[in-house]
Amino acid sequence: MSKVHKFSQLLVTAVVASSILSGCSYVVKTGANVALGFSEQHIVPPILAGGDVDMACNSGNALTPAIMATKDMGADPTRMAVLLYSAAGMCAENRALDAELRYMRASKEGKVSEAQDARVEQKRWARLAAERQYTGYQLFAERWQAKYKYKLGDSCPTMRKDIDQTVYLLGMLSGLQSMTNDINSGGQANVPKDIAAIVERGLACLDNNKYWGAPMATRAVVWILLPGADAGKPDPYLTLQQSMQIGEQKGVRLAHALNAVAAQASGDDVKIRDALRKYAASREDDKPVNPEFRLVDAMAGQMIQGVADRYWTEHTGVRAADDGMTTFWDDQVSAGDDELFEAPATDGESADAAPHS
Repeated sequence: MSKVHKFSQLLVTAVVASSILSGCSYVVKTGANVALGFSEQHIVPPILAGGDVDMACNSGNALTPAIMATKDMGADPTRMAVLLYSAAGMCAENRALDAELRYMRASKEGKVSEAQDARVEQKRWARLAAERQYTGYQLFAERWQAKYKYKLGDSCPTMRKDIDQTVYLLGMLSGLQSMTNDINSGGQANVPKDIAAIVERGLACLDNNKYWGAPMATRAVVWILLPGADAGKPDPYLTLQQSMQIGEQKGVRLAHALNAVAAQASGDDVKIRDALRKYAASREDDKPVNPEFRLVDAMAGQMIQGVADRYWTEHTGVRAADDGMTTFWDDQVSAGDDELFEAPATDGESADAAPHS
């Protein structure tokens, strides 16, 4: 029997127990916790080890309601829920990106109605992404503050289990992403703007080397984007470079994605192209991918692909090609390549071009 099948049976057992044994709360709670414990031990690691982001985000859409149902049974679904809400949020982010690219193309072509429609769609998907990510962040924040008796961002909890530290990182990143998507939605999700400062302080609690350079890279992006946040802090661009080196060595390129996001926010062509080229170089054949966190590495890659697609669409009207992170539309090409794109001359043109006797 597959692990997924076993988990489904455990979950169904817990739900049935909830309806039949409504007076036996201890039995219901125990059943739900058994199901969640099984999923955390046997379901979460394979999800994180998988490299298919689309499959993971659709799993988040499908499984989150079932996992959250265990909360009413007295169980604590936080660790699973943070991962699933983060994955489901990426689904909505991808739909928002597609609408944003459609808006850019329509704007370049002067299609006013098409552009307006695309912008409305983009904001709707951005709002949904923000709501999902903020829900995951809230679950994480409330549970961690109650469990460790501290205020998020003011001190560091003593997290002995790797799963707790991983959820801590994902929860913090979900909070930051929810704020970004809320801004893109026009503030429709009402995500508090102080999350950025909380995340910046809170990520100092994680080992930067253990978590692929992502904690310090995230903090550096906040220093760059939040006015005044860099006071008394190390150079943010140097911090990003150091964190990217760690991420490349560890095989999880989340720091590269954060660097690309910061570059895109700057609007500086040199920084954007440098960020894209560095990521492309980090994915060469001899560079490793962490087998335990292929999903996180793939999510980072999808974030960078989004940066590349926005950059290309803004300037050319089309998404980045397969080599669009290393070669750009205005790069110099050889004369031989130029000739490939020239239309053949007509007989009349050839006659006009011939020298007169």
